[in-house]
Amino acid sequence: MNERKDIMKLYSTFAISSCLAVVMTASTGCVTLPSPSWPWAKPEQTAATEADIDAELGEDAEGDVISSEYLSADQGTPWEFFKGENIKKRWKKMTGRGPNEQVARRALAEADTFYRKGDYASATPQYKKVIDRWPDSAIEEDAMWQLAECYFFTDQYPKAEDAYDELVRKYANTRYLDRIAQRQFVIGDYWLKLDQRNGYWTLVPNVADRSRPLFDTRGRALKTFDHVRMNSPRGPLADDSLMAQGNAHFMDRQWLDADYFYGLLRSEYPDSDFLLEAHLLGLQSKIRSYQGAGYEGGVLDEAEILADQTLVQFPDQLDSEEERRLMETRARIAEQQAKRHFNRAAFYEKGEHYAAARIYYGLVARDYSNTSMATQALAKLDGIKGLEDVSDNPFPMLTAFLNPDSLKEAELDAMAEADVIEVAADGNDGGITTAGLPGGMSPR
Repeated sequence: MNERKDIMKLYSTFAISSCLAVVMTASTGCVTLPSPSWPWAKPEQTAATEADIDAELGEDAEGDVISSEYLSADQGTPWEFFKGENIKKRWKKMTGRGPNEQVARRALAEADTFYRKGDYASATPQYKKVIDRWPDSAIEEDAMWQLAECYFFTDQYPKAEDAYDELVRKYANTRYLDRIAQRQFVIGDYWLKLDQRNGYWTLVPNVADRSRPLFDTRGRALKTFDHVRMNSPRGPLADDSLMAQGNAHFMDRQWLDADYFYGLLRSEYPDSDFLLEAHLLGLQSKIRSYQGAGYEGGVLDEAEILADQTLVQFPDQLDSEEERRLMETRARIAEQQAKRHFNRAAFYEKGEHYAAARIYYGLVARDYSNTSMATQALAKLDGIKGLEDVSDNPFPMLTAFLNPDSLKEAELDAMAEADVIEVAADGNDGGITTAGLPGGMSPR
């Protein structure tokens, strides 16, 4: 009996000792079994682990002061722990490549030494190291610019253009902005001229020449011009990029696209040196994009306004030849507009809607008296004088009984035609006889 009591007492003592050991291990940790570190853990719980890492990495350990925009992996909500960017930061920290200003400055000095010697291939990885080790800082901004320059001077223009654009996206007000615009404009101009000379196919990959894009050299050139203007909209090359894009589309007979860029230059850069050229080429783009009397004619009205603006705005800059061609263009626009109205009048005449036909014939005779259509319009007016419209309704009495509102609709149509006639009769300045015009309308 006494022996059994001794065994139970010994077991109790062992159990209590084991519990105390577990509690002490959980609270203080163990050298061979460190407690896990989570982003929601308290700072004092991870201090020992971070100190061990710093002691192990030595000079490559993370610096005491980091840039203001840098966020370590243990900041934010618990869900930030699983973001890809934070996972990447933790991995870099674990492998000894965390943010370190001293390491970044040494790499920058070495890269600049290679750069001054013209050894761009050796400078490139050092600049990448600077970007990797000290992000979101003035040092990174300088390294990104120098890295892009290395690509540029080794004729790797696609990589250079991407690097320049990445620098502007990250540092919108970078001090290198004007020089970036110059570099991008030169790259875009080179690609565009190269494509115009060789005529590269869009979907055929480029696998040999590292100075041009993998696909679509022309499209990438136009996109580069967009970057010039969007990165520095008030820079000295913004209007140049618009003019280059407009000319590229004009040379490829893409009239609507050319007209868009010329119009953008006229509206956004009224002080540009290319303003006169944008007016003249924009006028040609509008005229050539017009598809005929059977299509929408708003572009003709825009061309007429633009021609008048050019004559008024540049009286001293237009030489005699340009002025003569501009007046001829103005006459062709009027001829096309007269043809549109004449065709519409003929359509109404064919359908025996003589009132509407007289209106449009009268407009041609009045507003376009100097065109070849004016005489034909007057002859047509004499031919349909006094003719009444033929009703499209085969049962007028039945319609009046079943749909009395149709009479009101007819009255509204007649009033609308009367208003058109009244507007057309306004501003009589002579030039064509009024014989045969509806409602005493006076031609111009």
